[in-house]
Amino acid sequence: EDCKTMYINSWSKSIKLCFQHQFLLWRRDVYGWRMKIIQDFVMGIIVGTVFWQTEQPGSIMGVLFQTLLYICLGTMQSVSPNIDVRAIFYKHQDNNFFPTWTFVIGRSLASIPVYMIDAILYGTIVYFFAGLAYD
Repeated sequence: EDCKTMYINSWSKSIKLCFQHQFLLWRRDVYGWRMKIIQDFVMGIIVGTVFWQTEQPGSIMGVLFQTLLYICLGTMQSVSPNIDVRAIFYKHQDNNFFPTWTFVIGRSLASIPVYMIDAILYGTIVYFFAGLAYD
């Protein structure tokens, strides 16, 4: 009730609007997500080839470390665009468009497809190339 009186929309409507806005921005960035798919594919092939059909425990730990490093460095790339969005966020916040937590949840939900594509594409290639599949 307090969310409705203080802000223009209810919390559920705010989450939905933030999600739709962020998802639309992601969908329109055709160059960005195509390059991300190519990057995942190429990195998956490189890491999978380096650790081709390994059975040594040390090499399996190397695959896991390399995968974790790739994920960490990939998420570092998303920090800069989030900082650039602050000015727009502050403008919306000053006009009571939505609470902060609905903005964060909406953006987080909209980024799930991006991370799923990363995990499925990169993970599948590395999994089978490195021989982690159970015989």
